[in-house]
Amino acid sequence: MEDWELGDKWQDDEVVNQQERIDDGKGLFLGFSSMALFIAISIILFMWYMTKPRLLEIGHNLPTVIGVIVGILVIAWVLEYLLIVLSVITERNLFPFRIRNGKRIALLFSLSLRLGRLFGISKDRISNSFVKVNNALVRGREKWIDNKNLLILLPRCIQNFRCKQRVIEDIDNCKDCGECIITQFKSLRERYKLNINVVTGGNIARKIIGRLKPSVILAVACERELVSGIEDIGFISVIGITNYRPEGPCKNTMVDMEEVDKTIKFLFKNRKGLLVEEGQLRVRAKM
Repeated sequence: MEDWELGDKWQDDEVVNQQERIDDGKGLFLGFSSMALFIAISIILFMWYMTKPRLLEIGHNLPTVIGVIVGILVIAWVLEYLLIVLSVITERNLFPFRIRNGKRIALLFSLSLRLGRLFGISKDRISNSFVKVNNALVRGREKWIDNKNLLILLPRCIQNFRCKQRVIEDIDNCKDCGECIITQFKSLRERYKLNINVVTGGNIARKIIGRLKPSVILAVACERELVSGIEDIGFISVIGITNYRPEGPCKNTMVDMEEVDKTIKFLFKNRKGLLVEEGQLRVRAKM
């Protein structure tokens, strides 16, 4: 796994002091990933076509055999991608088996970033859209969980920049001064009886994950760190909520607490009627 610290993804880029909140829809990533898939398939077919004369020299039927294998793989990739798109649109897992964000999606994301640069689209906008696509897949896959299976990870930059309290790994150290929203997460933790931790990067995050063994992680961070975390922790479902950065990255960042609360309630709600209320699961009586 990649070792990363929060803020590493910003080191090579110039950033402005003020930054508007990014809020792109799922269609941005789906559009560029469709283009990337088309280009990748076109390259593979072109390579097969160009190597046909060489293959004929080896064996008369070899080009046909290789062509059939390539055709089957291409059809499988296209069908898989179409199922992913439909799963994202409907927020239902349309696969006959449980899927994770695999290497092919990571490859499509990497290709989408390159295509985005050609069209003048920033990596943060495409990453924002990718996070929403990932969240839709997780929403369709995770039917319901209880509060012991959910882990919330927060970035250190969500704490007030001037605060001297060490809240990393233990938000009880927060003195509730109200200068940042850590105190609001403390309230959420008490309300829903959750595991909430502030982390500085991959090492601490993996340490906490290994100790608590959650089935779902709700992570708050910037787009770049969320993408790294989603790819790094591929064996656990991750829902990402992007922060916004009125003072630039890695300093006094904010998050929409209403969105956090709605996401928690969604994860605690079974489509058959389980609801969460003040940290306790109860069954809604059928009418």
